[in-house]
Amino acid sequence: MLSKQQAHNIVTKLQSYAKSDMTVNIMDNGEKLTRFANSEIHQNVEIDDTIINLTVHDGKKSASSQTNAFDDESLKKLAADAEAMLKHAPEGEFEPVQPPVEPIPETANDERLSKAYGIKGRADAVKRCISSLDPDYTTAGVLSLTNNMRAFGNRSGLFHYYQFDSVNFEAVVTHKDGDTGFGALETNNPDTCDIGAAFKTAYDKARNAIGPVFTDLGAYTVVLEPAAVADLLMFMLIGLNGARYQKGLSFASGLLGQKVFGENVTIRDDVTNPATFQRFFDAEGFRRQPLALVENGVLKNVLYCSKTAQKDNAQPTGHSVGSSGDGGYPLNVVMEGGDSSLPEMISSVKKGILVTHFHYCNYVNPKVLQVTGLTRDGTFMIEDGRVTSPLRNMRFTESLINAFSNITALSRDVRPVPFLSGPALLPAVVIKDFHFTSGQK
Repeated sequence: MLSKQQAHNIVTKLQSYAKSDMTVNIMDNGEKLTRFANSEIHQNVEIDDTIINLTVHDGKKSASSQTNAFDDESLKKLAADAEAMLKHAPEGEFEPVQPPVEPIPETANDERLSKAYGIKGRADAVKRCISSLDPDYTTAGVLSLTNNMRAFGNRSGLFHYYQFDSVNFEAVVTHKDGDTGFGALETNNPDTCDIGAAFKTAYDKARNAIGPVFTDLGAYTVVLEPAAVADLLMFMLIGLNGARYQKGLSFASGLLGQKVFGENVTIRDDVTNPATFQRFFDAEGFRRQPLALVENGVLKNVLYCSKTAQKDNAQPTGHSVGSSGDGGYPLNVVMEGGDSSLPEMISSVKKGILVTHFHYCNYVNPKVLQVTGLTRDGTFMIEDGRVTSPLRNMRFTESLINAFSNITALSRDVRPVPFLSGPALLPAVVIKDFHFTSGQK
């Protein structure tokens, strides 16, 4: 893991080795990972690979080269390779847009995570989870410590850097008859890293899921816990990618400024929220700004990189995650809650289904935001305001435009759940007329 000074030294050297205008991206998502299955740790892996990407520019021409070696000769070769490719590169549509040279906030890092979740700390945490199980249950999952680092620099003197540690934990608890429960967390705050609580959620779900039954297919009122909301929301927010929007592949194409969802749906990408991972600049060096995506059901913005922004005569939104031209993606998602609690939401349902989360989801038709997927790891019938019986897994097929227009209640409590690249803050929701199209018998 490179320190801020080490990363700055590399940028300075490449500025002297490259003759053309240039930008440097340095990234390392080093990971220390412990996997477990059948209630045994079966793998410990440690990966640390720092990648340096140099892009050189000449008008509308650009070329890039990568290395993971930091010695002077390797950096000189990196610059020479990029310059050689630039001579033969085709001319692009736009000249690169340079981000303004401005100070940005530094991402805070709490070193207690790296101290607590080294190899012994991870093993001890997994052992405590396994030891809590009765003999009829086993567990599988992953516990990882990730060292997130990125640096960006260019010839204009811009230099940005962040580094922070984060923990990801996911566990499935399985009863001997095959019934399962799920729990997860992702955080960079040691004070919210309660692995025991996440595991207890999975265990409780598994115990309540024993003996599932099949129910009739069709439209139901569903109560979706935050992890299930995340599974659906991902497909909506991918549709707000600037490149997909411009190519006509998004449901949002032609609908900006229009009311598409229910008035109780407000979603922001908010890097200022400390419960998300605060990366204050994007892969192109632009400052990441809080951005309204959906406001009271109205589509407000799409997410741009510099090239897609130029195509729409707009400004980059600071959401590039890779090469320019790919559009942008939200990494700091916050959805506003309502005025209910999860128990109140369940008690309001005459007949419906409680969903822990979905899996194996995919688009059926991205133009109308139609998505399909399966329930998993805890699906329950609600009758007369009470959870009455576990259900066999079912497939849903639903337009998310309809689903997010049919939200009748949201929890006031918004919880961080693993999302695209870091936690999203999401409520539980009640949705009417949610369609299940097939299921296990």
